Amino acid sequence: MIKKSLRVMGVSILTVLLAVSLTACKDRGNGNGESNAGSEWEALTSEVMKLYGAGDYAQGIEVARHALQVAEQNDGPDHPNVALSLSNLAELYEAQEDYAKAEPLFKRSLEILEKEYGQDSPFLVPTLLNMASLYKDMGREKEAQQMVERANNIQAKQ
Repeated sequence: MIKKSLRVMGVSILTVLLAVSLTACKDRGNGNGESNAGSEWEALTSEVMKLYGAGDYAQGIEVARHALQVAEQNDGPDHPNVALSLSNLAELYEAQEDYAKAEPLFKRSLEILEKEYGQDSPFLVPTLLNMASLYKDMGREKEAQQMVERANNIQAKQ
């Protein structure tokens, strides 16, 4: 259990770093005042990670839902920030063993990232590994292995 938590947390931290860098790129030089919305999303995402790390999954879900709402309103439904918010929310549901809620969120996150970055982008790896963890928890070993293999193939191309 500890080993799994550390691995998942490592992926989560990677996801947050990716989220912050994507937001920074989006906000850099746009000059139209959207940086406050980006800052709000970044702050909410950071809070989600703190709550996840503290094991406060119920509160984390509430904050993650708000972060998702902010991302959807400010960036649109197919923006990478939405994908990352979906993945964070799914991780919290997975931590609560609510796999039925986690799976569609991970799938939607992956779809958005594939559309934005392509099928072989390294930006897909954290979500693929999170999905593998979920499928393993659900006893769906074959699907878990497929996700790991896809992530490994993407990483090997880099």
